[in-house]
Amino acid sequence: MPDPSIAVALLAAGRSRRFDGDKLTAQLAGDPLWHHAARAAERAGFQRRFIICRAAMEGAFAREGWVLVPNPDADHGMATSIRAAVEACGPAMRLVVMLADMPFLDASHLRALAQAQDTLFSRYPDGSSGVPAAFARADFASLANLDGQGGAQSLARAPGARSIAPANPIALKDIDTRLDLAEARGLPLPDPESGQPSSSA
Repeated sequence: MPDPSIAVALLAAGRSRRFDGDKLTAQLAGDPLWHHAARAAERAGFQRRFIICRAAMEGAFAREGWVLVPNPDADHGMATSIRAAVEACGPAMRLVVMLADMPFLDASHLRALAQAQDTLFSRYPDGSSGVPAAFARADFASLANLDGQGGAQSLARAPGARSIAPANPIALKDIDTRLDLAEARGLPLPDPESGQPSSSA
């Protein structure tokens, strides 16, 4: 299990503009979409878990073992949620940032991000770097000063930042549209206990 000084923040404050509705509460395999990412963090063993959500949506994101952090500035972009996560995690020595619309994440990849020492991003099949990502405490000041929609991408270009790919590239698939969700229903999800693929129908 990751050291208890390592926190994880599940970002769930987006507006789902391309989905035509609230995608995070849409059903996938019998559960709200965001539950699958939350389970991956739980299986990874994080003891300090935060959900960053829109202030008006707190009721939709209540889950045992997670601290709800309302973000009143969510309309101003992902950077505001990352800033809220940094503030919420207090004395944590490391912070893993993940998105709530990624139902195929696996615990082993999150654990690898958590247990590294440096700034570490996920490497996508096209070679780009993105979330989930993990940051050392030395990065917190930079995270707290982020601005705009781009999240922490500026840190991916910083000296010393690196990236790792998950064992299964599908782990980084996110859900942006209703078509994405329909496709996800035909793909295997990690089992909540074993982490092995199971039906997502």
